[in-house]
This record gives sequence, structure tokens and C-alpha cells, in this order.
Amino acid sequence: MFDPHLGDFMNEAGLLATLKFDTRELPVEHQFEAWRSFHASVIDVSISPEARQGFIFEQQIWDLGKLAFTTSYMPGPKVPRRWHHLGKDPLDHWCLVLPESAMHAAQDQNVPRRQVHFRSLGRPYDGAAADSSVSTVYIPRDLLRPLAGVLDKHPGSVSPDGLGGLLADFLISFERRLPHIPGHEVPKAIEAMRAMISACLAPTADRVAEAHGHIAATMLERARQMIHNELQAPDLGPDKLCRQLGLSRSKLYVLFEPLHGVARYIQRQRLLAAYKELSDPNSMTSIARIAERLCFADAATFSRSFRSEMGCAPSEVRAAAAVGLPMSPKRLPLKLLNQVVSLGEILQYLQV
Repeated sequence: MFDPHLGDFMNEAGLLATLKFDTRELPVEHQFEAWRSFHASVIDVSISPEARQGFIFEQQIWDLGKLAFTTSYMPGPKVPRRWHHLGKDPLDHWCLVLPESAMHAAQDQNVPRRQVHFRSLGRPYDGAAADSSVSTVYIPRDLLRPLAGVLDKHPGSVSPDGLGGLLADFLISFERRLPHIPGHEVPKAIEAMRAMISACLAPTADRVAEAHGHIAATMLERARQMIHNELQAPDLGPDKLCRQLGLSRSKLYVLFEPLHGVARYIQRQRLLAAYKELSDPNSMTSIARIAERLCFADAATFSRSFRSEMGCAPSEVRAAAAVGLPMSPKRLPLKLLNQVVSLGEILQYLQV
């Protein structure tokens, strides 16, 4: 039986332990039915007859006591699936579902922005999907009891723009950090989730203000991802970021103040990208070409900036990599203060 006591789910390092379910080790003819049985208390799933001969499915479950977070991966060929949610008591929790979360987290620029879906496990519903990954947050009603009237009337899909887009980004960031959250910080993680859901699904001035810190951190993470994806874009700068993020210049500058400004952060990331390429002994790209590709005015300007930031010349990094003695930069980049049971059993024991 699943024990709801949070302390029992810490690993030796004091981090949250993960419950895992994986069909890889099962005979292919049993994989789908094993997955179906694991979720039988929550949903009834069907797939095409040919897919029943093999269905690789991996799920990780973090029990945070007051909510549960799951990540599911289907790494094989995409398999169309249909499901019917049973709407059984006592599973009257709400849940947030983010399809293709892993692809979005991998920063694939060709993937459209993710859209969060909101559901109530207290009501039956039907659905279909063929996604290869999905993240789900299960929230007991008591955690958001004051919003019950609003949430029970929610249409189900959350716009990928505005606060809905921030909520998707927050879930991706939350998933990325879960393996590194120590037990004593779990209450803060739960509070962050509560505040973001309240602000994004039932926004009021007070709720948005309460979630301001989490919204700002999520917006900064989105800005950083945009920068990393566009380091070779000559027009990358405050104006472009403001347009893409829907922020004023003053708000953008406030976000990047802890990182010594937008321009400084962009240049730092470009220099770090150059450092990574110069440290690759298999790279044949000239220093001048690297400088041009990363939007420096000329090789001389690039070299001066590189030496100032890294404490060594680009040519020195390349020479050291060539003889198998990679150099370390003297100045490191700034970083942001950044037994298997059934899913049904886990959800039954979520508490506030």
C-alpha cells in the first residue's frame, strides 16, 4: 500500500524519490495491457490492434504529498490512443496536462508552443492523442478549494498565449527541477505551483500579484531560452525580446538586472557558445568565422571580448583542445538561483 508520508519518499541524498513504471522489460505482447492495468483505476485506454503487439511506455511519478507530478514518455513510433476517464470516487482531483512536454523542453524551434489542458477527475471525459511525451500535475481539490467554483466551470483548454503560455513554461521548468528539489523545499515548490495555477487559471489582480515572483522567474527563463535559440541572429537584442515576450523595455531590464543586463547576458552566452566550439578538437571552423556567425563586428573585437570574459585568448583555447588539455575559463557564466504501486493508489493518498 502506498504510504502518504512524505519522508518515506526521500532518497539517500535527501531528494525526492521517484516511482517508476516501465514496460521495456516485458514481452511485447504484454506491454500495452500492463500499461492499461497500471492506469485502470483512472482511465480506460484503447489503441489500434496492431499497436497491441508492442507499446514502450515509461512513467516517472513524484509524490509531493499535496500534489503529484508525472512524466510519461512513449519513445517508439507514435501510437494513436483513445481513452475514457472513469470519473470514480474518491478521485475528484483536478489535473493539468501538458502534451509533448519533453520536445518543448528540448527547445525544438519547429515545435509549436505547448498548450496546457485542464481536467477534473471527478467528471467523465473522452479524449484521443498520439503524443510521445506528456507531463501531468494532479491537484487535490482541497489545495485550491477557494477556486473550486471557477475551476469546475473551466472549459478545459488553456490558451498558449499570455498567462496560459507562462503556465506551460512553468510546468516545463518545474519538471526540469524536480529531480534536484531537496525534501525541505517541497512546501515551497507546492506553494509555487498553487500560486501559478491560481494566477493563470483564475486570474485576479491579487492572485497575479501573489504569483509575481514565480511569473517573473518563468518569464526570465523563457527569455533565456529565446536568447539561446537565437545567438546567431544579428537582430537579437532588447527590442526583439520585448516584441516576442510582450514586455516593455523597463520590465525586461528589471528581469535581467540580476544578470547584469540584457546586452551583457547576450554577449556572455555568445562567448560561451564560442568557447564550447573552440574546445571541440574536431571543430575546423576558423576563429574569424565563429566570430562572424555569433554576430561580432570582426575577429579583433571578438578576441578582445573573449579574453576579457574568459581570461584567455580564443587561440589558446583551441590550441589546448588540440593537444587534449582543454582550458577552463577563469570566469564562469552566471547561473540562475536556479516498490511500484498503481497511479490510482498514489492519487487516492494525495493530501493537503
